[in-house]
Amino acid sequence: MADSRRDWRALVVVLAFSDLTAVLLAFWLSAALVWRPGVGINGGNDTDWLVLLMIPVLGLIFIVQGLYEPANLLVGAREFAGVFRASTYGLLAITVITFVLRWPLSRAWTVASWALMTGLVIAVRFLVRRIAAAVRQRGRLTERVVVVGADEDSIALAEQVNQPGSGMRVVGILDDYIPTGTELPGGLRVVGPSASLLQTTGRLHVQDAIVAPHALPWETLRELMLVSATRANGLRVHLSAGFYDLLTAGVRFSERNHVPLLTLRKARLSAVERVIKGVLDVGLAALLVVALSPLVGLMAVWQWRSGSPLRIEHDRVLGRNLISFDLLRFRSSAPFQSDFLCKLPGLLNVLRGQLSLVGPRPMSEAEAERPGGMPLTTIQPGLTGPWRQAADPAEQATLDLYYVRSYSVWLDVAVLYERAMFRLRPLAKRCLDVVGAAILLGLSSPIVATCFLVVWLGSGAPLIYRRRVVGRGGVTFDAYKIRTMVTDADRLLSQDEALQRQFGESNKIVGDPRITRVGRLLRKLSLDELPQLVNVVRGEMSLVGPRMITVAELPEWGAAGQLLLSVRPGLTGLWQVSGRQLLSKAERIRLDAEYVRRMSLRLDLTILARTLLVVVSGHGAY
Repeated sequence: MADSRRDWRALVVVLAFSDLTAVLLAFWLSAALVWRPGVGINGGNDTDWLVLLMIPVLGLIFIVQGLYEPANLLVGAREFAGVFRASTYGLLAITVITFVLRWPLSRAWTVASWALMTGLVIAVRFLVRRIAAAVRQRGRLTERVVVVGADEDSIALAEQVNQPGSGMRVVGILDDYIPTGTELPGGLRVVGPSASLLQTTGRLHVQDAIVAPHALPWETLRELMLVSATRANGLRVHLSAGFYDLLTAGVRFSERNHVPLLTLRKARLSAVERVIKGVLDVGLAALLVVALSPLVGLMAVWQWRSGSPLRIEHDRVLGRNLISFDLLRFRSSAPFQSDFLCKLPGLLNVLRGQLSLVGPRPMSEAEAERPGGMPLTTIQPGLTGPWRQAADPAEQATLDLYYVRSYSVWLDVAVLYERAMFRLRPLAKRCLDVVGAAILLGLSSPIVATCFLVVWLGSGAPLIYRRRVVGRGGVTFDAYKIRTMVTDADRLLSQDEALQRQFGESNKIVGDPRITRVGRLLRKLSLDELPQLVNVVRGEMSLVGPRMITVAELPEWGAAGQLLLSVRPGLTGLWQVSGRQLLSKAERIRLDAEYVRRMSLRLDLTILARTLLVVVSGHGAY
């Protein structure tokens, strides 16, 4: 608890210092731009007094806008919208101060200061957010939470919240029907009844409680809301919204003859939001059409030379106000079959005003008539959107509604950034694999040749052992290794029940008698795995990834097996730098699944650096 508060205080100090630096830099840059020689703008450059006066004023505006409150930091677009408002109010403050004091000041400097201040503060805060996200992956900047109400949905919510990087960690569940101490799926435990909310949160040092309304009786829910509203104990109570709760999230309060009413708002954008969104869509779509036109030309030439001209398909979908239109897609073949490339003609739909870059999922008339089909007729569908995160139509409908309810320009930018990173991360990882493997192949070729010679002198041929393993998508391939066992190792294992039992329990054999004397040294230094660099270049493996498994081992991985098959197996991985063969099978499965969930280029580089240290030390290898 104390560590969490200390982390948040440190974050606020960092943000305050970065904001001050960005503001001062914005004032200095605008002065350099406006009053540089030859520009011809008068007004003088004696603005030091105004800058000194504006620093505390801007600091107060930033505080009033909630830019240092934890609830507004690190998630969503609210923080960036607050920066925009604070900078705008700062511009108004400069205008008022100079008008009252009748000090002539260049309007160009004022506008430049506002624009640079907004851009620099947002950029710096975005960088701080990325650093904080990495810190959160290590369990810092994380609040302890209890969930009130136990059912299937609330347990799934708790497991989702407990994923690394969420900023929350569920430490228990309160429920009136399940006995205290009962262990629930996901390692969760019931820590008391709902009536003990205040006592339990105080005992467990919890600051937040998430209430699942659908898992509680109305009387209990009402009591919890009264307690959270009237007790000054600092506990923040959140209500978990299901799909139908989300439908009523956009409400307007009104009163008729002292009768309070909540009026449901339509899922639509305001006129101003539609204009801003239209300008953003057309501008970015035009820029992308120009930038990607050489790629489209390359696709057309490739398809023409392969004997199958590049074609555009027409899918009839519903647009705004249920007006149907043809959604354009490329019909292409390898190597241009990616979903991103096939969707490029959709940019023409955006320029025609039929589609948005970001918006709800486009639906055909047949999909709209199915149970659960619910096209949002008040807004244009999107080429991409939050709905891309889910496969189930019901979940996509929920995400579409969330998008409209929470709409802002910053949300569009955030969605486009996340989708771009989703596309670029695999490309960056593949570039790292190819370049890294090619360099390592060149550097290690003398070592591999020496290893081949030593193995041949010690036990003859074959020099390479081919292990049939499962790759991405369930496709099997031969992973190459320098042979470290005797030539009839598989036969010896099949004839020894003790070895079979030990291998079945942990996929490893301590003091394996089948390993040759040379092979033991090669394994200790991990030199036997160098031929797998060829598998990396061929695209069957990655430098960093989950552990290779065989078809026979796949059932042992359970639900995590499908997660592992979504990526290429790795030459090294999180399991190798965390203990290698000293780890249990369950621990290796957990680490592999954690790697897939956290996969990033930064994590890959970290694991590669740690692998070098592990290989040099030889820790955990046998």
